[in-house]
Amino acid sequence: MAVATLLMLAAALALAAPDWTDCQTPCICKWSSGKKTALCRNAGFTSLPESLDTEMQVLNLSGNSISKLGKDAFKKVGLVNLQRIYMRGTGLRDVHRDAFRELIILVEVDLSDNKITNLQSNTFFGNERLRILCLNRNPLRKLGQAQFPTLPHLRTLELEGCLLESVHRNSFIHLVALESLNLKSNKLNNLSETAFMNFAHLKSLALDGNPWKCDCDLRGFRDWFLASNLRSVSLICKEPEHLMDVPWEDVPSDQFACPPQVTVTPYPLVQAEAGGNVSFGCHVTGDPEPEVTWLYEDRPINHTWLVLEAEEGLLDKWANISVFNVSDADAGVYTCVAKNSLAAISSNVTLVLPEVVTATTLSKSESRLLWWILVCIGGALVFSVMCTVMTVCCLKNKSRRKRRNLKASVSFTDQEKKLLDVSIATTTDRGTGSCEALAPDLDIMDPPVHITIESEPLPLAVYPPPPEFSTSVLPAGAYGNILISVSVSRDPSIDASRCPDLLDLTHRAKPVYHGMATLPRRPRAVPQYDNMGPRVTAGGSSTLSLPGSAAELPPPPPPPPPSCTPLTPEFVSL
Repeated sequence: MAVATLLMLAAALALAAPDWTDCQTPCICKWSSGKKTALCRNAGFTSLPESLDTEMQVLNLSGNSISKLGKDAFKKVGLVNLQRIYMRGTGLRDVHRDAFRELIILVEVDLSDNKITNLQSNTFFGNERLRILCLNRNPLRKLGQAQFPTLPHLRTLELEGCLLESVHRNSFIHLVALESLNLKSNKLNNLSETAFMNFAHLKSLALDGNPWKCDCDLRGFRDWFLASNLRSVSLICKEPEHLMDVPWEDVPSDQFACPPQVTVTPYPLVQAEAGGNVSFGCHVTGDPEPEVTWLYEDRPINHTWLVLEAEEGLLDKWANISVFNVSDADAGVYTCVAKNSLAAISSNVTLVLPEVVTATTLSKSESRLLWWILVCIGGALVFSVMCTVMTVCCLKNKSRRKRRNLKASVSFTDQEKKLLDVSIATTTDRGTGSCEALAPDLDIMDPPVHITIESEPLPLAVYPPPPEFSTSVLPAGAYGNILISVSVSRDPSIDASRCPDLLDLTHRAKPVYHGMATLPRRPRAVPQYDNMGPRVTAGGSSTLSLPGSAAELPPPPPPPPPSCTPLTPEFVSL
């Protein structure tokens, strides 16, 4: 009775406990191949589901959008009993090196068709039971040294279509149990056989679909691969051009060759002194071993030159040449030629001798004198230019002053010109003189007469004198009001009637003046001039021919009569 009660209680508790098959929607949890499996494909997850049973052994998250696996990603959601993880096509980019830590019973991981560009070298460290690792179609591009940690049970490694360009010779050094390696459809053109020497159990190696360069660098791997019986599909050469699309097995091993590489030192020009020695070095690499020769001007060198060969290896060596007692006959082009079964490559070096050039040089004193001469010539040129400039400036300034000081001309009548000419020409000593040419109708008088012309400068507004009164006839500034001074003898015995009336004013009274008499000038308050200046007639009239009415001008005062009394010289102002 008691036993039956216990069984019933256990059944009730079992029914009350949650079932692992009741997993988070839309996942489906069920038994598959004897494993507790959670199928969460294309469920829209962006991170790992957190409500799955910790006893889950298989997790399939393919087709979701999980771009990152952080540190201890599976441990944090309690999935430490996983044996298989499938995450194909989830857009995964970043995988932490400790994302799979403590999954000690993990045997298979499939991360194919994602965007992983860098796989850290210690990723999957501690997953020692891992047997299958699939990384197909991730843009990894290269595998570095010791790319994978120690995985003693890893049997299959898939790296197809990963855009691999290089694989380090020690990338798989810790995968000693590897049986199948897939490197198809990458960008590999070369591999080293050393990368596969520790695979004692390797049974399949897929390498087709790569652009192989069939040269000396691939020869060792080619020979190992064909001898290993691992090939299932023929591998095809893509380079060099003459071997394109030819299967490896159809190309002899020695045709997997590298053309020689030639480097000449010194390069490309060597200058040597006549009578000296010179050496050229030629560094050559190539596979198969290249044959090295030296040429001079495209001809084999003769026995007078010494050729030294210092071999460092069959595929890497030096071939040196020395020329002793260099002369003009040794100058020219030297060529190092390296040839093997694939190609012949050459490189040139030119030997030249310095030319002897004779040139006339100046002594130190001569050079200094030449410099002084050049300095003096330059100074003279500068001085002449400055003088020319100053002269031109002075001439320009003088021309401006002349134009500024130039005065307009004044015209005179014929009688005025005759009167002025006579008065200039009839200057005599006191006591003796002549009144000739004073006027055509005047009698010549015995008493000496001295007639001079004085002037009073006019304001700047007055018109300048005519050409007859230029500075060549009269002193500078001798224009304006003209003063004629008449000197007569003071002898009382001289008849005064013999003195001419210069003004010929017979119609007016002739008062007697004792001493000096001066005709009054025209009032200066309202000076008026025409374009000919004040006009004086031969008859003694001072009436001006001016535009405007006669009422505007005051009547002229009566002139004084001539006097020949013994007085001081009289001045008559016109």
